[in-house]
Amino acid sequence: MPMKRHMPGGRATALLMAVLLLLGGPAMPHVSAHTPTTAAPRAGAAAATPLTAISVTGTADLADGNTASFDALAGQPGPDGLISLREALLAANATPGTTPLTIGFAIPTSDRGYSSASGTWTISLGARALPNLARGSLTIAGDSQPGGAAGHPSIVIDGYQVYEAPGLSNGLTITSAQNSIRGLTLVSFYDDAIVIDGPAAALNQVAGCYVGVGAAGGPAAAASYFGIEIRNGAHDNLIGGASPAARNLIGGNEHSGILVQGAGTRANTIANNWIGTDASGQARLANKVAGIMISGGARDTLVGGANQGNLVSGNDIGVYLDGAVDTTVAGNVIGLAADGHTPLGNQSGGVFVVRGAQNNRIGGPSPVLRNVISGNGAVATAFGQGIYMSDTSTTGNLVLGNYIGTDTSGNGPAGNYRQGLLITAGAQANQVGDTTAAAGNVIAYNGLGGIRIDAPNNRVLGNLIGVGADGHTRLGNQSNGVRIGGNDNTLGPNNLIANNQHSGVLLLGSNTTVMSNTLEANGRSGLCAIGRNATIDRNLVVQNGGGAGPWAECAIRGGIVISDTSEALLTNNQVFSNLAAGVTVFSGSANRILSNSISDNQGLGIQLLGGGNGALDPPQLGKLAGTIVSGSSCSACRIELFTDSGDEGRYYVGMIIAGGNGAFALQLDSGGLYGPYLTATQTDALGNTSAFSPPIALPDAAPTPTPPPDQGMRLFVPLIGR
Repeated sequence: MPMKRHMPGGRATALLMAVLLLLGGPAMPHVSAHTPTTAAPRAGAAAATPLTAISVTGTADLADGNTASFDALAGQPGPDGLISLREALLAANATPGTTPLTIGFAIPTSDRGYSSASGTWTISLGARALPNLARGSLTIAGDSQPGGAAGHPSIVIDGYQVYEAPGLSNGLTITSAQNSIRGLTLVSFYDDAIVIDGPAAALNQVAGCYVGVGAAGGPAAAASYFGIEIRNGAHDNLIGGASPAARNLIGGNEHSGILVQGAGTRANTIANNWIGTDASGQARLANKVAGIMISGGARDTLVGGANQGNLVSGNDIGVYLDGAVDTTVAGNVIGLAADGHTPLGNQSGGVFVVRGAQNNRIGGPSPVLRNVISGNGAVATAFGQGIYMSDTSTTGNLVLGNYIGTDTSGNGPAGNYRQGLLITAGAQANQVGDTTAAAGNVIAYNGLGGIRIDAPNNRVLGNLIGVGADGHTRLGNQSNGVRIGGNDNTLGPNNLIANNQHSGVLLLGSNTTVMSNTLEANGRSGLCAIGRNATIDRNLVVQNGGGAGPWAECAIRGGIVISDTSEALLTNNQVFSNLAAGVTVFSGSANRILSNSISDNQGLGIQLLGGGNGALDPPQLGKLAGTIVSGSSCSACRIELFTDSGDEGRYYVGMIIAGGNGAFALQLDSGGLYGPYLTATQTDALGNTSAFSPPIALPDAAPTPTPPPDQGMRLFVPLIGR
């Protein structure tokens, strides 16, 4: 974590400059059209209405006027005849009541703080921090300054000399309600440029400001530690807003652009800001730890929202949920430039969900809530995922409806450097995707795979993994589609996992359930199970195994590969047209292959290698006697019969348990045979299933013109049919 810079020196110099400014100031007060003035009331006249607005007329950081009220300050601005920002804040705090007050700006171009090159006026503060905004209902309107350069805030508050004590050396500190800070540039504070602090600090807004960014929209001369911090129970505050004019540009800070922290800090919104970029949105201006950090149990924070998402790019971490609770991160672009396709990644990753972050939602079941989390990570970083979840107490988080690894269209490549999403170090009970409309994620074109799960009890469902948002653009992840190393996870239903360089699904953990997915056109295999006790149920596994070259984790190509493991259950799957064997069992034992539809694969329908399933021989089918098929098998084994156009098993016909001597006979339904061949498998008492038997021809009776639909569940039309 970056260290804070040393306490700024030069306090004596700053004091000397302030004295020189005082001595060299104009002899008469400066009055402009923006400077409220008062006149003594006539005898017997009613008292004048108290002023509710005042304009800052000089950049010197002095407090030598009468700050009892706006009226007092307007009438007695001090020997220099000018009103400073410090004086205006003191006068606002001294004004009783809740009537809204406004501090505007009307500083002439003759002021020493004016720069004609940048069109800005710089208020260089001395050693003391500005007064807190303690009264409430105060607007500081930097955008009221006339004559500034267009396109950026003209009033700059420079805090390089401010140092009181750690945590107190801030720019503007809000401790009250219903304040608005608008149109300022704040740079070079030892602690925070803006702080919203305490439970009384509610319903405040920071809008249209540059925080940590130079007035021209590029780097500032020196950074603040945090840009904006919301803490200690502050609630219902808004950073940014729905309109482009409300957008804050927050970058270049030593730690985070925005920090929201503390268990009592709640219901704050961060909307429509650019965080980590320059004013063009195309170049990096990094916050060195995170663009946005929500920590310490802060809850109910909204980062973005429908049609008011943030651009969070170019930082070290984009959005950092560190112990955050019930946060919604929605509608943002995280890792791309403002044009929506140029990578401008957050170096360590897009979104971190760590250290007890619970019940947070990333995205949502609607296009307007979609985050685009792409282009994150870099060669030299330890992380580099689109989304990273970690730690055993990180639970109950949802990832819904996002584009992870694509551009904003969902169909162009913009991969994250490592995985699209990594769940690790015990993070559990988290969910990626859903089966409701628009709730699935597009996770494509990422450098080390789509999803990796090295933790228990998580679920992945309803996503497009390796495919663009249109459902057919080929954007395979550059490793596995889904790699599961943790135990007791569930994959499905309704994921389309296609075009990935290695396996569509790689199972290394135990007790994984993979159900009702489409696994299509993946380079090595549709699914490779190495972990024990996998349940693989009702999946469509088609056209896998076309990749070339070695791969250590699962070297065998084909539809489904069971490698060096035991007690897998494959049931009710459709395994078609793979470019090697349909199902391979390599080594391992007690792997049951039951009631599947397996056909048209370039290799065997089922092959046993390396002693897999005890190298159990298939049953022997005798000749048909009418519609009765008989044969021999292992003792008391389960015999499953299929019909097929070749030597595999497309249509499941039925099953029978062989006798103790291995003999069996089964009456077939002639109206349900769609051959022309009959095959069989056997499964012994230990759970080992054989390959298919040699086929025998069915009777020459004409088949029913329309065969039954394929068994299992076809979730998506194959890519070649779209």
